[in-house]
Amino acid sequence: MVGVGVKTRLCPESSQNMNLSWSRKIIESLCEQGVEEFVFCAGARNSPLIVTLDRARGIKAYSFFEERSAAFFALGLARCHGKPVAIITTSGTAVAELLPATIEAFHTGVPLVLVTADRPKRLRGTGAPQAIDQTGLFTKFIDAEFDLENGQMPSFGSWTRRAPIHVNVCFDEPLIDEKFEPFPLTPVKAPHFAGLARPLKKTDARQSLEAFLKDSSEGSLMVLVGTLETDAERAAVSKLVRDLRAPTYFEATSGLREDKSLAEVALRSGDKVLQLALKAYGIKRVLRLGGVPTARVWRDLEDPKVSVETFSLSPLPFAGLSRGQFACANLVETLEGLSVRENPSASLLDFDQTTSAKLEQILRDLPTSEPSLVRALSKKIPSNALTYIGNSLPIREWDLAATYNDGHHCVEANRGVNGIDGQVSTFIGLTRDQAENWCVIGDLTALYDLAGPWAAMHKKTGPLHVVVINNGGGKIFHRIFNNPLFENRHSFDFSNWAAQWRWSYVRWTTIPQSLEVSSKPVVIELVPDNEATHEFWNRYDALFN
Repeated sequence: MVGVGVKTRLCPESSQNMNLSWSRKIIESLCEQGVEEFVFCAGARNSPLIVTLDRARGIKAYSFFEERSAAFFALGLARCHGKPVAIITTSGTAVAELLPATIEAFHTGVPLVLVTADRPKRLRGTGAPQAIDQTGLFTKFIDAEFDLENGQMPSFGSWTRRAPIHVNVCFDEPLIDEKFEPFPLTPVKAPHFAGLARPLKKTDARQSLEAFLKDSSEGSLMVLVGTLETDAERAAVSKLVRDLRAPTYFEATSGLREDKSLAEVALRSGDKVLQLALKAYGIKRVLRLGGVPTARVWRDLEDPKVSVETFSLSPLPFAGLSRGQFACANLVETLEGLSVRENPSASLLDFDQTTSAKLEQILRDLPTSEPSLVRALSKKIPSNALTYIGNSLPIREWDLAATYNDGHHCVEANRGVNGIDGQVSTFIGLTRDQAENWCVIGDLTALYDLAGPWAAMHKKTGPLHVVVINNGGGKIFHRIFNNPLFENRHSFDFSNWAAQWRWSYVRWTTIPQSLEVSSKPVVIELVPDNEATHEFWNRYDALFN
């Protein structure tokens, strides 16, 4: 993390009672940093900023009533367009609601701009209404913090645009202190932030990676490919994997999972084959490319008893493990011209192919099980759609069971800290207006973000489908603990949630042969057969025993 700074500059005409002029200068300064979109939750203390946004022309401003979901919506917008997005709140606990999305943004390299209104500094520590100390709330998860009063302005010179920043603005009363006419704003053409590295060390990543690969004995290498952000990254990784010919596990968010040109090296029998590879197939080196993997084997590598060397290459400054080699570097530049030799593991790939065929049979035998429903749904979602997958079970079931026949190259997820909060809001922020948009989440995840659909009233999108897999609780914990205390079991359905937002609602226990595309957003409640799901996992686990 870059150290928190408090550099400021004074406006020549600074005054305690020029809130609107000051707000205009702050908004203009953000536009100079490439901010084109503002999400705001209106309140009294941030009214100067809200009035200023209302007068501004040339930007997009989205109104939200609830800060926690609003911040995740802003996160989705920033990821969608590859540009900084500002989220504006009033003072007090409203500010604290931004923390979850800020943490996610920090761990995924997204430049959220947190603009928080505050009461005058003299009130801190007094217990005055809505006068908490708002500084330092985000210290570990931001590039810089600016605590402003009396016309001070932030200085963004050191901002990397690979992490959030916090602009805290202390307004005194009267809050609305002058009048001014509508004015134009012209945000600068900021570079797309995706793929830009922020190295922690001056490391020659290519040289280190070449040495790691050179030291791999024949058949001892396995590759894990996590989230890749750009087509250029996907092309570079695809070429490397084809050159290596090593067994490779492609997660859905890599955009390479369904690439037919990689089928000969792709491991397709699920992440259990990765654990078996370490135990029975002589895998001694694991190369991770892109984001931190979802696969369970990645956590297993933390065990000091596992004698496997690792190398992680990522544009984000997170190794994902407390051991092994790590290079924070631009993937495209590092992999270009990389010297490698082939390192196939025929026996592992043969086992995976045989096991994958058996997995296909289990999916056919148990069509109402949860993974089989995910498989059937993936066949119906158009390959050019945005597909957003929720954390916990859905993303694991998608990686395991989604079809390989039609490419789902645009699969998104919040994998920074793997949380289940703010998923609906992030999805709506990511949506496109020229394609279908599908969100597949669990029931508890939906309950965590009941306010999320608010954003859909304000953003122009293509058809919206939110699929809620309702298995009556957090079933990912059933297989781990087999204790209902961990599952948060319930008997809710989501028909009233859909009705509240005036969305359509359907309930599926099987996937229809044809899907009707409606211009109206729809909640699809997908209800699996829990007994069939239990049998599926028993039969799947038996493939590796």
